[in-house]
Amino acid sequence: MAIIDILVGVKNEEEHIERCIRSLMNQTIRDINILVVDGMSEDRTRDIVSNLMDEDPRIKLLINEGETISSGRNIGLNASTSEYVAYLDGHAYVDEDWLKTLYSSYKECEKKYPLGGIGSTYASPEDDSPFGKTVAYCVQTMFGGLGTSFTEEEEIHPVDTVAFALYKRSTLLDEGIIYDERMTHCEDTDFNHQLVNKGYVLLKHPEAKVYQYRRKNLREFFMQMYKYGEGRYKLANKYRETLKYYHLIPVLAILYLLFALIGLILFLINLLNLNYLILIWSPVILYLIIDIICTVNIMARYGSLKHISALMIFPAIHIGYGIGFLKGLITK
Repeated sequence: MAIIDILVGVKNEEEHIERCIRSLMNQTIRDINILVVDGMSEDRTRDIVSNLMDEDPRIKLLINEGETISSGRNIGLNASTSEYVAYLDGHAYVDEDWLKTLYSSYKECEKKYPLGGIGSTYASPEDDSPFGKTVAYCVQTMFGGLGTSFTEEEEIHPVDTVAFALYKRSTLLDEGIIYDERMTHCEDTDFNHQLVNKGYVLLKHPEAKVYQYRRKNLREFFMQMYKYGEGRYKLANKYRETLKYYHLIPVLAILYLLFALIGLILFLINLLNLNYLILIWSPVILYLIIDIICTVNIMARYGSLKHISALMIFPAIHIGYGIGFLKGLITK
């Protein structure tokens, strides 16, 4: 029995899967298994994994006919026999001390807390696309990532949910914690909240870095945020207590933007005077000013004009999420 089983859910990840698995093969903690759960990939993902299995007997390949990340994680959990389990996405990789950092911190922190899990902090891969890097920088700000696992901190601290976490498998078994396979997004938040409801504490470690590749263009990123908004609504509908004020800000912003557009139409047909139009549009103008300031700050901090795409990324975060949440609300 290994100390840690790492669950790697994949589907069509031929571009990144080898780097992902090799980063796990090279962990300083050697007593591990790498359980790759494939969601019926149609590319070379399984072939790459099979070749790596010839190099390292710790790698196992499991098939996820359900194809969703939640069903894949449950398959991995059911197959695990280790003391601890962790997970990683197929389009991410880690430093060689990633597991050591999580494991040693878990052993130390469980003396202070009824610990449910300790998780990682997102980081941007050095070879990510310019757009992907800009996305990473945007979601690490308060304006783009308030209340998420993306924002940067300096110390280990309790959180509501966490990504790429290490869990004690006996705790999950004793408490009956599994992934809700109806959750196509926000499945990790749902999983973690089950632990929180049982009285456990979740911690986020700033030094346990996971380098995750981002969407490569604005359309794909917008759709990701849209689906995240849908998932967040499902989670809020299931657990009302998970809904925080900042989850509703983008939703209210969408509604206000519609109100502002109606005001503009009324102005154009002479049913609203200019003073009222300016008053109505003032919050929108303020948002655009904040957008510009945050974009300039990112360009200055990272020394590149390429990050000007942040001008569109911040609205994509808020509008995509807001529309997705509203769709969930309307079609429930």
